Amino acid sequence: MREHAPDVVKFEFSEKDGSPYFTVKVDRSKLRTEAHKAMSDFLSKLHILKSLGDFEAATTFFEHYSEVDAEMLKIRDIVKARRLPRRLELQPNLFMKDGKVEYKEYDSSFEGIIQSYCERFEGEFQKDVYDEWVRDAEKYRYV
Repeated sequence: MREHAPDVVKFEFSEKDGSPYFTVKVDRSKLRTEAHKAMSDFLSKLHILKSLGDFEAATTFFEHYSEVDAEMLKIRDIVKARRLPRRLELQPNLFMKDGKVEYKEYDSSFEGIIQSYCERFEGEFQKDVYDEWVRDAEKYRYV
């Protein structure tokens, strides 16, 4: 799509907090004109290739648009270096006890998260689902 609307999206590289950083700049004045036309052409061609079942042309089309240039590799490296750990959410639970609602908080730790989930889904444990997970777990584990 870059060859159709080269000035709509630009990447600016700089430094922030002592490490590489990039900003995506979008020329909003060209979104309804050049960018819209480029996206329309792209989707039309994709639809035609899909409808015709033209495997060779579709392969060439896909390979062209999935090429990774030096700029994209640089962006990928910056994103990987700045990746934050996955957010863990700790939620309190509500329980009914003797006709009254009881609010329970947990420690802000991994143990607290685990305890919260265990108590929230207590009694809902489905052994067949767990057994199936254990059977297939090694296929999907990653490090």
